[in-house]
Amino acid sequence: MRTLTWVAAAMLCIVPAQAHAQTAPKEVMTLASPAKVWSFAMAKNGRVAAAICADHQLRVWTLPDGRSLPSIDLGQREMSGMTISPDGRTIVAGDYNGEYSFWQTDTGVERAHLRLPFYPYAMAFSPDSSRLAIAPVGEPVQIYDVATGRKLVELTQRPVGGTAALAFSRDGSHLVAADADTVVRIYDARTGALRTTNTDFVLEPLAAAFSADGKQLLTGGGDKFVATVEVASGKTARKSGKMDDPVAMLDLSPDGDSVAALLMHADNLTMPAPIIVSDAATGRRMTQWLPPSVTLWSGWVEDGRLLLATADDKAVHIWHVR
Repeated sequence: MRTLTWVAAAMLCIVPAQAHAQTAPKEVMTLASPAKVWSFAMAKNGRVAAAICADHQLRVWTLPDGRSLPSIDLGQREMSGMTISPDGRTIVAGDYNGEYSFWQTDTGVERAHLRLPFYPYAMAFSPDSSRLAIAPVGEPVQIYDVATGRKLVELTQRPVGGTAALAFSRDGSHLVAADADTVVRIYDARTGALRTTNTDFVLEPLAAAFSADGKQLLTGGGDKFVATVEVASGKTARKSGKMDDPVAMLDLSPDGDSVAALLMHADNLTMPAPIIVSDAATGRRMTQWLPPSVTLWSGWVEDGRLLLATADDKAVHIWHVR
Protein backbone atom coordinates (compact mmCIF):
# COMPACT_ATOMS: atom_id res chain seq x y z
CA MET A 1 0.00 0.00 0.00
CA ARG A 2 1.28 3.48 -0.83
CA THR A 3 1.33 6.65 1.22
CA LEU A 4 -0.57 9.38 -0.58
CA THR A 5 1.92 11.38 -2.60
CA TRP A 6 -0.43 12.54 -5.34
CA VAL A 7 -0.42 16.15 -6.44
CA ALA A 8 -3.86 17.30 -5.37
CA ALA A 9 -3.94 20.19 -7.82
CA ALA A 10 -3.88 17.66 -10.62
CA MET A 11 -6.33 15.24 -9.05
CA LEU A 12 -9.52 17.01 -9.94
CA CYS A 13 -8.52 19.22 -12.84
CA ILE A 14 -10.46 19.07 -16.07
CA VAL A 15 -8.47 17.52 -18.90
CA PRO A 16 -9.57 16.71 -22.44
CA ALA A 17 -11.41 13.40 -22.76
CA GLN A 18 -8.88 12.09 -25.26
CA ALA A 19 -6.07 12.48 -22.71
CA HIS A 20 -7.10 9.25 -21.01
CA ALA A 21 -9.07 6.15 -21.88
CA GLN A 22 -11.75 4.74 -19.63
CA THR A 23 -14.40 2.08 -19.69
CA ALA A 24 -17.90 3.49 -19.42
CA PRO A 25 -19.62 2.63 -16.11
CA LYS A 26 -22.28 -0.02 -16.46
CA GLU A 27 -25.25 -1.12 -14.40
CA VAL A 28 -24.44 -4.44 -12.72
CA MET A 29 -27.42 -4.92 -10.37
CA THR A 30 -31.03 -3.83 -10.13
CA LEU A 31 -32.79 -4.18 -6.78
CA ALA A 32 -36.56 -3.98 -7.11
CA SER A 33 -38.46 -1.94 -4.54
CA PRO A 34 -42.26 -1.50 -4.37
CA ALA A 35 -41.79 1.97 -2.86
CA LYS A 36 -39.47 4.87 -3.61
CA VAL A 37 -36.06 4.62 -1.93
CA TRP A 38 -35.10 7.54 0.32
CA SER A 39 -31.68 6.37 1.46
CA PHE A 40 -29.36 3.49 0.63
CA ALA A 41 -26.24 1.82 2.05
CA MET A 42 -24.01 -1.07 1.04
CA ALA A 43 -21.60 -3.05 3.21
CA LYS A 44 -17.89 -2.79 2.42
CA ASN A 45 -17.83 -6.54 1.82
CA GLY A 46 -20.20 -5.95 -1.11
CA ARG A 47 -22.57 -8.69 0.04
CA VAL A 48 -25.42 -6.82 1.73
CA ALA A 49 -27.38 -3.65 0.88
CA ALA A 50 -30.24 -1.86 2.61
CA ALA A 51 -32.68 0.92 1.79
CA ILE A 52 -35.16 3.04 3.72
CA CYS A 53 -38.28 3.34 1.58
CA ALA A 54 -41.24 5.68 1.37
CA ASP A 55 -43.61 2.99 2.72
CA HIS A 56 -41.69 3.00 6.05
CA GLN A 57 -40.01 -0.31 5.33
CA LEU A 58 -36.28 -0.90 5.63
CA ARG A 59 -35.51 -3.39 2.86
CA VAL A 60 -32.42 -5.60 2.88
CA TRP A 61 -30.86 -7.60 0.02
CA THR A 62 -28.03 -10.05 -0.32
CA LEU A 63 -25.63 -9.33 -3.17
CA PRO A 64 -24.93 -9.96 -5.96
CA ASP A 65 -28.02 -12.19 -6.28
CA GLY A 66 -30.43 -9.45 -5.11
CA ARG A 67 -32.27 -11.84 -2.80
CA SER A 68 -34.59 -10.05 -0.36
CA LEU A 69 -34.08 -10.61 3.36
CA PRO A 70 -36.86 -9.92 5.91
CA SER A 71 -37.95 -6.28 5.73
CA ILE A 72 -37.90 -4.18 8.89
CA ASP A 73 -41.12 -2.32 9.65
CA LEU A 74 -40.25 1.21 10.79
CA GLY A 75 -43.82 2.03 11.82
CA GLN A 76 -44.29 5.78 11.87
CA ARG A 77 -40.65 6.56 12.56
CA GLU A 78 -39.16 9.23 10.28
CA MET A 79 -35.59 8.12 9.75
CA SER A 80 -32.82 10.67 9.43
CA GLY A 81 -29.80 8.51 8.69
CA MET A 82 -28.69 4.91 8.15
CA THR A 83 -25.44 2.99 7.88
CA ILE A 84 -24.41 -0.65 7.55
CA SER A 85 -21.39 -2.39 9.08
CA PRO A 86 -18.47 -3.36 6.83
CA ASP A 87 -19.16 -7.06 7.47
CA GLY A 88 -22.82 -6.57 6.50
CA ARG A 89 -24.20 -8.00 9.74
CA THR A 90 -25.61 -4.86 11.36
CA ILE A 91 -27.75 -1.95 10.19
CA VAL A 92 -28.07 1.15 12.36
CA ALA A 93 -30.58 3.91 11.72
CA GLY A 94 -31.64 6.95 13.71
CA ASP A 95 -34.90 8.88 13.56
CA TYR A 96 -35.76 12.55 14.08
CA ASN A 97 -36.84 11.85 17.68
CA GLY A 98 -33.32 10.69 18.59
CA GLU A 99 -34.19 6.97 18.68
CA TYR A 100 -31.49 4.67 17.25
CA SER A 101 -31.90 0.97 16.43
CA PHE A 102 -29.27 -1.72 15.79
CA TRP A 103 -30.73 -4.51 13.62
CA GLN A 104 -29.34 -7.85 12.48
CA THR A 105 -29.45 -7.84 8.71
CA ASP A 106 -30.18 -11.55 8.27
CA THR A 107 -33.21 -11.65 10.60
CA GLY A 108 -34.32 -8.02 11.04
CA VAL A 109 -34.18 -8.50 14.83
CA GLU A 110 -33.36 -5.37 16.85
CA ARG A 111 -30.23 -6.06 18.90
CA ALA A 112 -29.86 -2.72 20.68
CA HIS A 113 -31.75 0.56 21.06
CA LEU A 114 -30.45 4.00 22.02
CA ARG A 115 -32.19 7.21 23.04
CA LEU A 116 -30.07 10.28 22.31
CA PRO A 117 -30.96 13.98 22.45
CA PHE A 118 -31.04 14.46 18.67
CA TYR A 119 -31.07 12.68 15.31
CA PRO A 120 -27.81 11.68 13.59
CA TYR A 121 -25.85 14.13 11.48
CA ALA A 122 -23.18 11.50 10.73
CA MET A 123 -22.41 7.86 11.59
CA ALA A 124 -19.47 5.57 10.83
CA PHE A 125 -18.48 2.00 11.67
CA SER A 126 -14.95 0.99 12.56
CA PRO A 127 -13.33 -1.19 9.86
CA ASP A 128 -13.73 -4.34 12.00
CA SER A 129 -17.46 -3.58 12.51
CA SER A 130 -17.10 -3.68 16.32
CA ARG A 131 -17.64 0.04 17.03
CA LEU A 132 -20.00 2.72 15.78
CA ALA A 133 -19.37 6.47 15.96
CA ILE A 134 -22.52 8.62 16.09
CA ALA A 135 -22.69 12.40 15.76
CA PRO A 136 -26.10 13.56 17.02
CA VAL A 137 -26.87 17.06 15.74
CA GLY A 138 -25.13 19.64 17.91
CA GLU A 139 -23.81 17.01 20.34
CA PRO A 140 -20.33 15.54 20.90
CA VAL A 141 -19.51 12.43 18.88
CA GLN A 142 -20.08 9.19 20.79
CA ILE A 143 -18.60 5.75 20.12
CA TYR A 144 -20.60 2.61 20.92
CA ASP A 145 -19.92 -1.11 21.15
CA VAL A 146 -21.97 -2.64 18.33
CA ALA A 147 -22.57 -5.98 20.04
CA THR A 148 -24.08 -4.49 23.20
CA GLY A 149 -25.03 -0.90 22.38
CA ARG A 150 -22.87 0.24 25.31
CA LYS A 151 -21.24 3.68 25.05
CA LEU A 152 -17.47 3.32 25.04
CA VAL A 153 -16.36 6.93 24.83
CA GLU A 154 -17.61 10.45 24.22
CA LEU A 155 -15.35 12.87 22.39
CA THR A 156 -14.15 15.99 24.12
CA GLN A 157 -15.41 18.61 21.67
CA ARG A 158 -18.91 20.00 21.09
CA PRO A 159 -18.51 21.85 17.76
CA VAL A 160 -21.02 24.56 16.92
CA GLY A 161 -23.40 23.10 14.33
CA GLY A 162 -22.31 19.51 14.91
CA THR A 163 -20.29 17.05 12.82
CA ALA A 164 -20.93 16.54 9.10
CA ALA A 165 -18.72 13.49 8.47
CA LEU A 166 -16.91 10.77 10.41
CA ALA A 167 -14.30 8.21 9.37
CA PHE A 168 -12.09 5.69 11.15
CA SER A 169 -8.54 4.94 10.07
CA ARG A 170 -8.10 1.45 8.66
CA ASP A 171 -6.45 0.14 11.81
CA GLY A 172 -9.26 1.66 13.92
CA SER A 173 -6.87 3.77 15.99
CA HIS A 174 -8.00 7.22 14.81
CA LEU A 175 -11.33 8.89 14.13
CA VAL A 176 -11.73 12.06 12.09
CA ALA A 177 -14.63 14.46 12.53
CA ALA A 178 -15.34 17.03 9.81
CA ASP A 179 -17.14 19.65 11.87
CA ALA A 180 -19.61 22.36 10.94
CA ASP A 181 -17.45 25.03 12.62
CA THR A 182 -15.05 24.43 9.68
CA VAL A 183 -12.47 22.56 11.81
CA VAL A 184 -11.26 19.05 10.98
CA ARG A 185 -10.45 17.20 14.21
CA ILE A 186 -8.53 13.94 14.54
CA TYR A 187 -9.07 11.89 17.71
CA ASP A 188 -7.70 8.80 19.38
CA ALA A 189 -10.58 6.42 18.63
CA ARG A 190 -9.98 4.36 21.78
CA THR A 191 -9.76 7.13 24.39
CA GLY A 192 -11.52 10.02 22.65
CA ALA A 193 -8.52 12.31 23.20
CA LEU A 194 -8.10 15.09 20.63
CA ARG A 195 -4.84 14.55 18.74
CA THR A 196 -4.64 17.21 16.02
CA THR A 197 -6.79 19.81 14.28
CA ASN A 198 -6.84 21.48 10.88
CA THR A 199 -8.35 24.96 10.54
CA ASP A 200 -7.64 25.68 6.87
CA PHE A 201 -11.26 25.48 5.69
CA VAL A 202 -13.43 28.58 5.37
CA LEU A 203 -16.67 26.68 4.74
CA GLU A 204 -17.90 23.43 6.24
CA PRO A 205 -15.92 20.26 5.44
CA LEU A 206 -18.31 17.50 4.36
CA ALA A 207 -16.15 14.44 3.62
CA ALA A 208 -13.05 12.71 4.98
CA ALA A 209 -11.06 9.53 4.36
CA PHE A 210 -7.74 8.24 5.71
CA SER A 211 -4.93 7.03 3.49
CA ALA A 212 -4.24 3.29 3.51
CA ASP A 213 -1.35 3.65 5.96
CA GLY A 214 -3.22 6.15 8.16
CA LYS A 215 -0.55 8.82 7.91
CA GLN A 216 -2.56 11.23 5.79
CA LEU A 217 -6.15 12.35 5.55
CA LEU A 218 -8.17 13.56 2.58
CA THR A 219 -10.91 16.03 3.38
CA GLY A 220 -13.12 18.37 1.37
CA GLY A 221 -16.43 20.18 1.38
CA GLY A 222 -17.95 23.60 0.82
CA ASP A 223 -14.64 25.23 -0.10
CA LYS A 224 -14.70 23.13 -3.31
CA PHE A 225 -11.21 21.70 -2.96
CA VAL A 226 -9.65 18.56 -1.50
CA ALA A 227 -6.98 18.99 1.17
CA THR A 228 -4.34 16.43 2.09
CA VAL A 229 -3.69 16.68 5.83
CA GLU A 230 -0.79 15.14 7.75
CA VAL A 231 -2.38 13.17 10.58
CA ALA A 232 0.53 13.58 13.00
CA SER A 233 0.61 17.38 12.79
CA GLY A 234 -2.78 18.40 11.40
CA LYS A 235 -1.03 20.54 8.80
CA THR A 236 -2.25 20.81 5.21
CA ALA A 237 0.31 19.24 2.89
CA ARG A 238 -1.42 20.31 -0.34
CA LYS A 239 -4.72 21.39 -1.84
CA SER A 240 -6.45 20.64 -5.10
CA GLY A 241 -7.57 23.30 -7.52
CA LYS A 242 -10.99 24.87 -7.13
CA MET A 243 -13.89 22.75 -8.35
CA ASP A 244 -17.31 23.73 -9.64
CA ASP A 245 -19.17 22.12 -6.72
CA PRO A 246 -18.59 21.04 -3.12
CA VAL A 247 -17.08 17.66 -2.29
CA ALA A 248 -19.74 15.40 -0.77
CA MET A 249 -17.81 12.14 -0.42
CA LEU A 250 -14.22 10.87 -0.44
CA ASP A 251 -13.10 7.25 -0.46
CA LEU A 252 -9.91 5.32 -1.19
CA SER A 253 -9.69 1.94 -2.88
CA PRO A 254 -8.81 -1.10 -0.73
CA ASP A 255 -5.23 -1.08 -2.03
CA GLY A 256 -4.94 2.67 -1.40
CA ASP A 257 -4.02 3.39 -5.01
CA SER A 258 -7.14 5.26 -6.16
CA VAL A 259 -9.15 8.18 -4.79
CA ALA A 260 -12.85 8.72 -5.49
CA ALA A 261 -14.46 12.13 -5.00
CA LEU A 262 -18.21 12.55 -5.34
CA LEU A 263 -19.33 16.13 -5.86
CA MET A 264 -22.60 17.80 -4.85
CA HIS A 265 -24.73 19.89 -7.21
CA ALA A 266 -24.91 22.83 -4.83
CA ASP A 267 -27.37 24.92 -6.85
CA ASN A 268 -29.91 22.10 -7.13
CA LEU A 269 -29.60 19.05 -4.88
CA THR A 270 -32.10 17.16 -7.03
CA MET A 271 -29.62 17.17 -9.94
CA PRO A 272 -26.77 14.64 -10.28
CA ALA A 273 -23.14 15.67 -9.85
CA PRO A 274 -20.02 13.89 -11.13
CA ILE A 275 -17.83 11.31 -9.47
CA ILE A 276 -14.12 11.62 -10.20
CA VAL A 277 -11.50 8.87 -9.74
CA SER A 278 -7.80 9.68 -9.67
CA ASP A 279 -4.54 7.84 -9.15
CA ALA A 280 -3.49 8.42 -5.53
CA ALA A 281 0.23 8.62 -6.26
CA THR A 282 0.32 10.76 -9.40
CA GLY A 283 -2.98 12.64 -9.41
CA ARG A 284 -3.75 11.35 -12.92
CA ARG A 285 -7.48 11.43 -13.48
CA MET A 286 -8.72 8.01 -14.55
CA THR A 287 -12.51 8.44 -14.59
CA GLN A 288 -15.04 11.25 -14.48
CA TRP A 289 -18.68 10.24 -14.78
CA LEU A 290 -22.00 11.98 -14.40
CA PRO A 291 -24.59 9.41 -13.18
CA PRO A 292 -28.10 9.48 -14.67
CA SER A 293 -29.68 10.70 -11.43
CA VAL A 294 -28.76 11.78 -7.91
CA THR A 295 -26.32 9.43 -6.19
CA LEU A 296 -27.69 7.77 -3.05
CA TRP A 297 -24.42 6.04 -2.14
CA SER A 298 -20.97 5.45 -3.55
CA GLY A 299 -17.87 3.66 -2.35
CA TRP A 300 -15.30 0.95 -2.88
CA VAL A 301 -16.03 -2.60 -1.81
CA GLU A 302 -13.51 -5.18 -0.65
CA ASP A 303 -13.01 -6.80 -4.07
CA GLY A 304 -11.68 -3.50 -5.45
CA ARG A 305 -14.76 -2.30 -7.36
CA LEU A 306 -16.05 1.25 -7.05
CA LEU A 307 -19.85 1.06 -7.00
CA LEU A 308 -22.47 3.79 -7.10
CA ALA A 309 -26.21 3.61 -6.43
CA THR A 310 -29.03 5.61 -8.00
CA ALA A 311 -32.78 4.99 -7.79
CA ASP A 312 -36.06 5.57 -9.52
CA ASP A 313 -39.60 4.92 -8.25
CA LYS A 314 -39.32 1.15 -8.71
CA ALA A 315 -35.72 0.09 -8.11
CA VAL A 316 -32.19 0.82 -6.97
CA HIS A 317 -29.61 0.70 -9.74
CA ILE A 318 -26.02 -0.31 -8.88
CA TRP A 319 -23.34 0.94 -11.26
CA HIS A 320 -19.79 -0.38 -11.59
CA VAL A 321 -17.82 2.86 -11.98
CA ARG A 322 -14.31 1.52 -11.68
